[in-house]
Amino acid sequence: MIRAKPPVTELSARRRSDLLLVPWMVAGVQTQYDQMRRTPRLAGARVVEVHPYQEDAWIERLPLPVTVRATLRSTLSAAGSLPKTGVGAVWTQVALPMLPFALTRGRRVPVFYAIDCTPVLLHRFGGHYEGVDDPATPQGKLTATCLRLFFRRCAGLLPWSNWAARSMIADYGASPDRVHVVPPGIDLDQWFPLPRETSRRPRLLFVGADFERKGGPLLLDVYRRHLREACDLHLVTRSSINPEVGVHVHSGLKIGDGRLRDLYQTSDVLVIPTLADCFSMAALEAMACGLPVVISGVGGIPEIVVDNQTGMLITPGSGNSLLRALRAILASPAAAQRLGRAGRHRAEQLFDGRLQADLTLHIIAAASAG
Repeated sequence: MIRAKPPVTELSARRRSDLLLVPWMVAGVQTQYDQMRRTPRLAGARVVEVHPYQEDAWIERLPLPVTVRATLRSTLSAAGSLPKTGVGAVWTQVALPMLPFALTRGRRVPVFYAIDCTPVLLHRFGGHYEGVDDPATPQGKLTATCLRLFFRRCAGLLPWSNWAARSMIADYGASPDRVHVVPPGIDLDQWFPLPRETSRRPRLLFVGADFERKGGPLLLDVYRRHLREACDLHLVTRSSINPEVGVHVHSGLKIGDGRLRDLYQTSDVLVIPTLADCFSMAALEAMACGLPVVISGVGGIPEIVVDNQTGMLITPGSGNSLLRALRAILASPAAAQRLGRAGRHRAEQLFDGRLQADLTLHIIAAASAG
């Protein structure tokens, strides 16, 4: 279960300066790292950023699957950047590219791995994630073998959710006493509610770089057929979507962009009818800003959004389920505000970025003391 408050176990300032952060600079995983770095408790830690893609570089031109190229790029990036000395512990979001480090130095330098899912869980989403190997194929079996070896060499595994933790243990043989659920956090001083304007039309907000996988087409269809007269729809995505009556498209917004926070603070509900998701940083951001969340109850999302308490969990791919939830929220602004307040409270209790840092440092300190 997610723990609300960590036990008091301090990692000294000197040990924090020996801590090396190796984040994976991609999508929601990068968002977790960005939020962690905002907390004063991690001041002084060293950082080696691992980028899985480099524009027009030789690896990106190889005739290999995109995931293979990303793993190769990440491995070379990590191998060439990790310091040889002065590292007391490593927190990373990178698995296979860190395997050589774990095999050669993991006995002396404890490694702590934080992630939102496992390859088995991605494969169970049925093709919605590109380049995920079938666990039954030779490539999938090789990946699983490498992950099992990496997990055994890690001093701690820090999955974002109980959903991911169960897979680490059941599918990859991780030792349960090394698995600690540490959900990603939000900077609650940066993401906060503002009073809602009651005189304007309600605004639905969709946030999803992958428009198809996040359920954008379904949301557009439901909006066009049933909701255009009742509200406006704001879409934040990297996909090319044409604006139309009532539909506003926002592109070019990067992780942590202040314009995205402004959209949360001026909208009435976050809507993500996703077909496949491991977690949802967008849901955390919305809850921190006091928005009710309508989202599919897949992956670790039910551990974020409590149905009918902080939002509504819907059936993925079901237009009827989506429409019922949106009509219920639009019909009662007072009820929507109650959901939003409860979401903010839940974010304060479980998803504060400072709490994430405290839990992480406690786990590292406890392992070092042992």
